[in-house]
Amino acid sequence: MYRKIVKPTLDFLFALLLILLLWPLMGIVALITWIDLGLPLHNLLREREGKNKKTYIMYKFRTKALDPDGHTFSNTYTKVSKFIDKTRLNELPQLFNILFGQMSFVGPRPFIPGESEQFADMMDEKRYMMKPGVTGLAQINGGRAISIKRKLEYDVEYYDNMSFWLDVKIIWITLGQLLTFDVDKANKKKADEINAKKQKEKVKKTK
Repeated sequence: MYRKIVKPTLDFLFALLLILLLWPLMGIVALITWIDLGLPLHNLLREREGKNKKTYIMYKFRTKALDPDGHTFSNTYTKVSKFIDKTRLNELPQLFNILFGQMSFVGPRPFIPGESEQFADMMDEKRYMMKPGVTGLAQINGGRAISIKRKLEYDVEYYDNMSFWLDVKIIWITLGQLLTFDVDKANKKKADEINAKKQKEKVKKTK
């Protein structure tokens, strides 16, 4: 019931509401991106793998400079675009992906087509039985600071335990991370806490 009806309905309604509320902010971010980095504003409109590996265009503001061939450099941020990336303001256009039924607020972060093949031995088919999300269980437990293997494990754990209250919890913690104005730093802090806890448990078992 929740997985097939309630969750997609709530996704659509809240995406529509947030687009109506946040379009001025999206306009400001678009203007700042244009002044700071120029055109195009979008992140090359690259495809991503969605549910059942169906590809779609994921919308995202560009935060990196372009090389002469029109490709983004891996770490060429400006001070302004780095702030936009750290605060995840560049992810705001994904509200339209949610509205169009391509993504959910909560779910696994999507891979670029073909990128997932290198992790085939670690991949569980459950990951592709749900829509990708703007945030997810992996993102509140270390995000960019943890390994791909651990992220994939969190994705399966989320699928097995998907519920309204788990989604509320993930969104609540994500909002807390956003309010730090440095999600990467919050992710690293959380990853360090989890690793320290595991290390303590490991020490206890050896005694």
